Amino acid sequence: MLEELESLRLENERLRAGSQPYPDIPAPLSYRPHVFYCIDDADFYLDEPRWEGGGEAPILYSRNPIRSTDYYIDQHPEIAFCFCKYYISQPPGDTSLLESSDGVFKQPLPVRQTLRLVAAAMIDAVEQFVSRVPGFFSFFPDFDAGKDIQEPYLFMFYSLPYVQEARSGLEPQAQGLFDLLYESIDASHGLEYASVTKHAAHGRTSSRLIQYLIQPGDVLVDLDGPRTQAYLAVGWAEPVNQVRRNYEEEILEYKSSGQNQTARKGVKRPIKRLQYHFRVPVTYLSFDGNFERTNAILSFDLGVGHESETVPIKSLRYIPLSHLPSDVRKTLERRGETFWSIRFRRYITYRMPTGENLDITEDRYYVDISTYRKLHPDTTINRSHLRADIGRREMSRDEPPQGLYLLLFPPTIVGYNMLHKTWSDLYVDYIYDIDWNKQAFQDLVVDEEIKELVQALVTRQIESQKSTDSISGKGNGLILLLHGAPGTGKTFTAEGVAEFAEKPLFRITCGDVGIEATNVEKYLRAAFHLAKLWDCVVLLDEADVFLEERDVRDLNRNAVVSVFLRALEYHDGILILTSNRVGTFDEAFKSRIQLSLHYENLTLGQRRKIWRNFMHRLRKVDAENVDIEDVLDHLDELGAEDINGREIRNAITIARQLAQFKEEKFCYSHLTRVLRVSGKFGKYLRDLRDGLTDDYIKHDTGVRHSYRAKRANSMS
Repeated sequence: MLEELESLRLENERLRAGSQPYPDIPAPLSYRPHVFYCIDDADFYLDEPRWEGGGEAPILYSRNPIRSTDYYIDQHPEIAFCFCKYYISQPPGDTSLLESSDGVFKQPLPVRQTLRLVAAAMIDAVEQFVSRVPGFFSFFPDFDAGKDIQEPYLFMFYSLPYVQEARSGLEPQAQGLFDLLYESIDASHGLEYASVTKHAAHGRTSSRLIQYLIQPGDVLVDLDGPRTQAYLAVGWAEPVNQVRRNYEEEILEYKSSGQNQTARKGVKRPIKRLQYHFRVPVTYLSFDGNFERTNAILSFDLGVGHESETVPIKSLRYIPLSHLPSDVRKTLERRGETFWSIRFRRYITYRMPTGENLDITEDRYYVDISTYRKLHPDTTINRSHLRADIGRREMSRDEPPQGLYLLLFPPTIVGYNMLHKTWSDLYVDYIYDIDWNKQAFQDLVVDEEIKELVQALVTRQIESQKSTDSISGKGNGLILLLHGAPGTGKTFTAEGVAEFAEKPLFRITCGDVGIEATNVEKYLRAAFHLAKLWDCVVLLDEADVFLEERDVRDLNRNAVVSVFLRALEYHDGILILTSNRVGTFDEAFKSRIQLSLHYENLTLGQRRKIWRNFMHRLRKVDAENVDIEDVLDHLDELGAEDINGREIRNAITIARQLAQFKEEKFCYSHLTRVLRVSGKFGKYLRDLRDGLTDDYIKHDTGVRHSYRAKRANSMS
């Protein structure tokens, strides 16, 4: 009642002043602020609303309505600015917000507030002030002093560090008007502004403070391991809608029986939980061959028990980078640098942790987004058609974009697995430069003259740019045939060649190509195209099916051989064929192959060297779990085992698994156990073949010949 009387008194004084003589001589204005109250976005009042009892539900009521805010302001030229507080008449579902424990109604809280600068001088003063605040229009590009300003008046919060300096440049009247506005906002929000810095310094925030915490120019991080994505905020965080209150949660009740408890039933009990919704406009980099600065809206929730409850900033869905460890920034920077290095085309190593122990699996991929799009026209990435926000000149630079955009690169990119021949999404954080294993070729256990000849031919091929063939585009490649028994080092030679030549190895097998001539031609054309595009060493392993002599009774095989002959004729790179059945070759291949190398069965000395090489590799990768010296002390016994290189590798692999199973250190005894068990199968085969070895059988059938072959019953 007293507030209503005071309002009427002020209105009477204004009317009385308006009726005085000499109206053409206006008295100097004494500017003041004013507050309006609105219920349900409809009616405006001069007095603050309150709850009153009546009927089944309380009513939100004000006693001093006005025609409109515009009309009232026109009649009160002394109003410099006004605040409008908005309420909803629907009583809150939680009675604790409505009334105290003794039934006294609480003062209702506005759901939102706005500020309107009314007087022209007030608008001019604020425009002058913000023009003197550094970087203001970068943070508020759409700021208009003549339009309603939403609470919590972020323009003032941002300007706080610059108030004294910016204010000092204003005219005296503008200073006075600004001071009036500053004092009014400080009275209602000053404590909240101060709490933003205070809580952020301790790594905490609240539902009220998030809209101050996330600002334009902040990097927000969605932490999700290798899928972690960074965004650049281009606006302030803002609440989306009203608070949602959860009223019940299902929990289990228990019944006790002695010391045991068993769940009896699920019941729903009321809980008081507030859920706030926020959104923030952001930008980030997308890539489909072009880089586009993609705009998006991030939405996230915050659940608290009450409005003033604080939560760790790190518990937010999107966390400001400034509140994360420095390692996160380093990871994002490395990702940006890595992504930039593979934006065109590059051969990479992919090291991905797997399993509970996070063991590292290492594969090699070729990243080539342009080729992927051509081969997969119907994929999402091919339909994206992103803008080229990073132009050609900048794309051609070796150095990636600097500043915050370095942190915004995508977490994944498509790559081609050179072993499995499939395209996969790769996490950029697991991509590394290739560490070429130049020692692999040196460790190759074959005759030294073979190694030197292969190295010379490959090195010359790399240096050579022109073909000696008179037809352009024909006969520019180097084709090597490596033939011999299994496990003699043919495939390992090809792998070693790719390593010292620093080229990808494109492995092709009969299973990849098929046996139908049409499919063979299609596959070889595609494979050789990729191999040429990526400058690969091509390994056609176990190539016998393509090299077999033609037969008038098998037209399909003849067609396959013809297709393969044509493919060899026009291949431009390094092609290595391996075979253990050269006796069945078609004679047309002889002129296509520059060099054929025979790999003899391993000697005792060569087997010793292979065992030693494997042990030295184990020393580098797993020295703690391997008794290297114990194995090396028994090289003579191991070398005496008449097995090939592949069988030696398999024996070591199985013996290590046996040692791990028994929780023992890998040593010679594990190898002897594996060799003894696996040797029983070899003995069974020799008995089955009446003492004849594979080499003797293959010689008798005209498949291959070995100068070192022995009868099984003559072995020591």
